[in-house]
Amino acid sequence: MTPVAVVVVNWNSGALLDRCLASVLAQEPAPAEVLVVDNASTDGSAGALPPGVRLLRRAGNGGFAAAVNDGVRATAAPAVLVLNPDTQLLPGCLAAAAARLSAEPDLGSVALRVLQAGDPTRLDATGIGLTSKFGQINLDHGLREADLPPGSHEVLGPLGGAALWRRVALERVGLLCESYFLYWEDVDIALRVNRAGYACRTEPAARVLHVGSATVGRWSAQNVFCMVRNHAPCLLAACPGPLLRERPHWLLLAPLRAAALYASRGRPLAALAGLLACLALLPAAWLRRRRLPRTGSSHEAAGRVATLMRAADGNRLQLRAAARATVAVP
Repeated sequence: MTPVAVVVVNWNSGALLDRCLASVLAQEPAPAEVLVVDNASTDGSAGALPPGVRLLRRAGNGGFAAAVNDGVRATAAPAVLVLNPDTQLLPGCLAAAAARLSAEPDLGSVALRVLQAGDPTRLDATGIGLTSKFGQINLDHGLREADLPPGSHEVLGPLGGAALWRRVALERVGLLCESYFLYWEDVDIALRVNRAGYACRTEPAARVLHVGSATVGRWSAQNVFCMVRNHAPCLLAACPGPLLRERPHWLLLAPLRAAALYASRGRPLAALAGLLACLALLPAAWLRRRRLPRTGSSHEAAGRVATLMRAADGNRLQLRAAARATVAVP
């Protein structure tokens, strides 16, 4: 099995961190390294870690991506499992994910099967995707695990808080983008790793429970602000050029649709602030795009991503049908 360094990004996660680390340390075989990167927590959650777990304290909270990058630099194993503290690895998770990465040298990452902690029979995500209208999707979200077809398949990338990465793939594309603070950094790195010629596959046996938005809060003002702000900069910085040229209107419309959705859920001011902040980030996103490593044909990369987009479109239709069926049940 490829040796794995586990990097847990912590910020005021309380007892969730203890549960996460206990599940990591219970894996067989054990990870080569376990590191907690603490984003200047004030709740004491990183104060007394179990034996065998190292702590890297950051002076301030620079966001998820910055903490992940510090963790990658502070470890040496050829594979890195990035976790949020509100995750819990189920038995055999680490071995299954590492075995998949070892068996397929073309993989840059493995998408763990992420289950909802509140209802472990249902999926939180089997990976992340991008639709043909530039919408982000957590694949298979809300579906019953028992209804999924067997086997592994290719996806754009893993869910950011439960992702196994090949170190050389991360280093080849320059690690995660630190300007996002929260959200969309997983889509950004997935697109860049894919452009570099690496694939991502799901591993059904690598199962993990996820609470979701445990520290920020689902539909909180910060959640909505970051989701809207980072949408267009991610696409501009990392999406293959042929896809942007084919559908430039969706580069504009997709963030507007997302903002309208969040506004309808009670966060109009946060959505508007996110749109305004988005405009300020676009010049830097364009500069990041210009500095991307030349790793292959942009048309080949666009073809690979377009195939995954079509699969994401189909998955979104499936999720909507499942949601309608659930509402229709008396």
